[in-house]
Amino acid sequence: MCHPTSTAKLTRLHLLFHLLCSPIWAFAAVNDGGLCEPIVDKSGDDWTIAIWNSGRYCIGQDLNQSTPIFRFPHQAVPKDPLLIIEKGHVFADLNRHLLITSVHNRVGMRVYALKKSPIDSVTVQNGSITSTSGPAVFMVDAFDDAKDTRFGQNLAIAFSQGNISRYRTTEFVLEGLTLKADDHVIIMQGMKNIIRHCKIIGGNSTVNLFGPELVFEDNEIILHAKSQADAGDEAAVTIYLEDAANSIIRNNRITIKGRTVKSKAIVIKNSSNVTVEGNTVSGADSLYQLLDDRSSVTENHNILMR
Repeated sequence: MCHPTSTAKLTRLHLLFHLLCSPIWAFAAVNDGGLCEPIVDKSGDDWTIAIWNSGRYCIGQDLNQSTPIFRFPHQAVPKDPLLIIEKGHVFADLNRHLLITSVHNRVGMRVYALKKSPIDSVTVQNGSITSTSGPAVFMVDAFDDAKDTRFGQNLAIAFSQGNISRYRTTEFVLEGLTLKADDHVIIMQGMKNIIRHCKIIGGNSTVNLFGPELVFEDNEIILHAKSQADAGDEAAVTIYLEDAANSIIRNNRITIKGRTVKSKAIVIKNSSNVTVEGNTVSGADSLYQLLDDRSSVTENHNILMR
C-alpha cells in the first residue's frame, strides 16, 4: 500500500517510492531528468487548457470541443483553442491524451507571439490534436504585430516580404504527435524550429512553414487532396516552405491520395540551401518545386513513386 511521502527533501529512495505511488500521467513528461506539473481544465468543461507561465507541464485529460446541434439560449460554447501557450520556455507533454475540436474555424493548439511579447523554446510532444475546420497547430512569431498577413484575418501572421533577418529564434518543437485537420494541419513561423516523429494527416496545403534553419524529419504525412477549386484555391501541396534558408527536410514518408493531378510534395519560396534527403514520396507529380531563383535545393537519396 502506498502512503504519502513527507515534506522533507526526498532521498533517491524516497523519490522512487513517490513516483511509484503517484498517478503515472503526473510524471510522464520526463526530459533531462525534470518532472512535469499536472495541468487540467479546471472549469469542468474539458474544452481548453491554458499555460500562462514557463515550466514543465503534463496534460492530465482528454479535451473535446463541439458545437451542439441545437443550442439553448445562453448555452456556453467553446471559444478558445484546445491548448493555449502564452509564455516561452514551456515543455508540454500531452501524455497520450486526445485533444479534439469540431467547432468551426477553431485552432487546435495556439502559440502566438507579437513583436512586443516574444515567445520561444516551446516543446509539445506525445499526444494527438485534431481540428475539423482549422489548423491543428498554429505556432507563430508574428514579429511585426501582424500588420501584414499571410492567411487572412482569422489566421493573421506577419509577412517577411522576403527579408529573413526579421525572424527571431523561436525554437518551437513538435515531437511524437498525431496531428489531423481537414485542410491546413500546421502553420508555423519562426527560426530554428523542429518537427519530428509526427504523423500528420490533412488536406491541400497540409504543412506551412516559414523561417530559416528548420528541421523537419522522420515524419509521416498523408494528404487527402482535393481539386484546387474545392479547396479554397489551395494547391495540393504537402509541405510549403518560405524564407526557409538552411533548412533540412529529411527521412519523411509522404503520401498524397485523392486528386493527385499537379500535386507537389514540397514547394519552396525564398529559401536557399535547403537539404531534401532520404524522403519517400507517393502520389505526387514531383518531389519539389522552386518558386523563384532565390531558392536552391541539395537533393540526396529520395524516392518518388507514382
